[in-house]
Amino acid sequence: MKTILLFIAAAITSLMVFRKVPESTTPRLISTTGSAELHVVPDLADLHFQVEVRSVNLALARQQQAKRATKLLAALRAAGVAEAELQSSQSQIRANYTNGSYQETGKVTFYQVSQSVSCTLHDIKKVPDVTAVAVAMGATGVQEAILRTSQLRKFRDEARAKAIHAAKEKAMALAKELGAKVGKSYSITEDADTELTPAWSNMNSINFQRTEMNGASFSDGTTPTFAPGTISISAKISVAFVLE
Repeated sequence: MKTILLFIAAAITSLMVFRKVPESTTPRLISTTGSAELHVVPDLADLHFQVEVRSVNLALARQQQAKRATKLLAALRAAGVAEAELQSSQSQIRANYTNGSYQETGKVTFYQVSQSVSCTLHDIKKVPDVTAVAVAMGATGVQEAILRTSQLRKFRDEARAKAIHAAKEKAMALAKELGAKVGKSYSITEDADTELTPAWSNMNSINFQRTEMNGASFSDGTTPTFAPGTISISAKISVAFVLE
């Protein structure tokens, strides 16, 4: 029995030693990265306002804040903002316990009632006027306008196509120097940095470029200081090609 077991063990060992290891099926590859950036004129503007009231009387603070917010919403509707593109947050109430020297006290020094209001304009030339009206109607805070395009999908697809073309051109140039040719694509990956952020955020693929606007004026006759210029939409693609 012992002899049989030793024979079986020897046979298994022989199979392990002489078994042919399969060759790698991965072809020879060349990997490159292509990028592209488009500059387009924005046709949408997202505006953010804050309506805040402070008072030692909570009921009065809530009443005044609600009045200002109502006037602000009415003004934005009058400016042509569609109801579907007008949004207001829930009112926030905060009790403050610090005095003028920022020291904690044992009682409430004032109540802070605040609310944010956001909207989208389809005529970005109205941004300065609408902002001025918003402040006149009670907005106590104004954030920078976020400019974007209503044809985002179209321009993103165009940027991707240009980035892929750039990656292939780079691969062909490198392969030529090595006496090789570029074959079909093996893998394609889009850089995560090219993913767009939510509409209310100004990051990554959407950036501002300022230009001058001469000879224009606002409805109140003042000279404009707001020039939207263009926004950039970029794409970055990594491609691996088979070398022939």
